[in-house]
Amino acid sequence: MAESWTTRRLRAWIAGFLGERGVQAPGLSADLLLGHVLGCDRMALYMHADRPASPEELAQLRALVRRAGDHEPVQYLVGKWGFHGCELELDRSTLIPRPCTETLVDAALAHLRERGLLDQGTGCPIRALDLCTGSGCIAIAIARGIHAARRGRRALAWSTTDAQPQGSGDSHADAANAPVRIIAVDIVPAAAELARRNVQRLGLAASVDVRVGDLDAALQDGDVRAGFDLICANPPYVTSAEWEALDRNVREYEPRSALEGGADGLDVVRRVVAAAPALLAPGGALLCEIGCAQGDAAVALARAAGFAGASVLTDHEGLPRVLRALP
Repeated sequence: MAESWTTRRLRAWIAGFLGERGVQAPGLSADLLLGHVLGCDRMALYMHADRPASPEELAQLRALVRRAGDHEPVQYLVGKWGFHGCELELDRSTLIPRPCTETLVDAALAHLRERGLLDQGTGCPIRALDLCTGSGCIAIAIARGIHAARRGRRALAWSTTDAQPQGSGDSHADAANAPVRIIAVDIVPAAAELARRNVQRLGLAASVDVRVGDLDAALQDGDVRAGFDLICANPPYVTSAEWEALDRNVREYEPRSALEGGADGLDVVRRVVAAAPALLAPGGALLCEIGCAQGDAAVALARAAGFAGASVLTDHEGLPRVLRALP
């Protein structure tokens, strides 16, 4: 009698197969693929390790594992990924959110906290602009952080089961009680639509307005007159030479337009920094993700644009990651 394909046996086979093909973190990838097909979280995989897979599940797994073995990112295969404690829908219209980008979110919330805008119960409006929004991860994480802080509780890791659709009276994002308006912009229509779906699924449509456009060209006169307390951006900043040397799973599957920023990687960063001073309200700040070798150049751009203060924040690995510029 043939041995059945249990979760334990499948995990060992998938991790081994992916490891032989040089896929990064093969064990984690195996767990993500198994959890996606079996419809469970990672803990359940270990709690029910002897559960046999059905023929339909095996067929689906084999197809996905073949694609993962060709270095297609598992995040795209399962169609979701976590960022700052929140699960987001993901597809190949935009890049995969990285942990280093959470540095920008933390800095944004810290700036608002320093200005007293996160105090519990405050009704002070907050206006923010998120350029190159991609999946909407930055705008969503900031909106969640603001609402959670104003209600005096830690941010919750909302999942699709926690979310309520637009118009459902979601108390997480009640703009009447906590006026928050974040404009999230992306030049790629498919990426903007992805961000819009994430915003709506997480009940944040009252706070996050997703638009299609080329950076600040998506803004209206009223947006500019009011000014922004924050301008955040995760623009493409990989140099052309670095792009050619990227791992296969990035170079062949993630959109080049969301990652490559020209010969020195700063083509879009320059435009963001140059536009920001005229868009910021008094006391506002620009936070822009950059490459770890671009700190000095980014600070020089900020000073040339008229910012009085400019510095670079390090990420969780201690690498220079976020330009912080103050008028």
